[in-house]
Amino acid sequence: METSRGRYAGLSAEERQRQRRRKLVEAAEEIIGEQGLAGLKVRALSAHAGLNDRYFYESYADTDQLLFEILDEQLAQVMAEFVALLATTPSDTRVRLRAVVEAGVTSVADNPLRRRLFIELQSLDELRRRRGEFVGLVAGIMLDQARELLGESAAEGIHAELAARTVSHGGVELLTEWLRGDLDIERGVLIDFLVAMILTSSEITTTVRREMAGSGDGSLN
Repeated sequence: METSRGRYAGLSAEERQRQRRRKLVEAAEEIIGEQGLAGLKVRALSAHAGLNDRYFYESYADTDQLLFEILDEQLAQVMAEFVALLATTPSDTRVRLRAVVEAGVTSVADNPLRRRLFIELQSLDELRRRRGEFVGLVAGIMLDQARELLGESAAEGIHAELAARTVSHGGVELLTEWLRGDLDIERGVLIDFLVAMILTSSEITTTVRREMAGSGDGSLN
């Protein structure tokens, strides 16, 4: 029942709008998880949320805006899970790394929404840009962890940064191919390889430095 103060069923207009927005987000997450981005249409989304189409546009300009909001929230949650796990695992490089890799693969593979988002991160320019930002954050965590766990023996400088980005890009791409079903391997095999790849990433830096020094002019050519 609406009152003179604009409240209905005990909720203000702003509270009702937030409630409708939450319904749209939840409906979009279900649709993406089940159908992929192709199923994210205003009419289907509104019907799934039990709302009239016009309520969609009170919160979003289009479905892309809603998609990017969901993606940013999910990627932020994944990063928060990484950080929380790093703070609670032993300061043993292999133990910590395996715990993080296993948790990361599970966090994406066993969540229908995240699984589909990772698979389709290359489908739009803006999604690719956000994917690149995520890779950069992962690379930054790798470098920070190397400094914390290895101290002065950790590789530093631009070569270390490039190696971290190379490994991060490769890891995300391998995970994506596996999620799509393009890699016919068991989850444990994927995790073992990712752990080994990251552990040996310091060798990339050493090899690059040696090759660049041997080139005589300090370039990669």
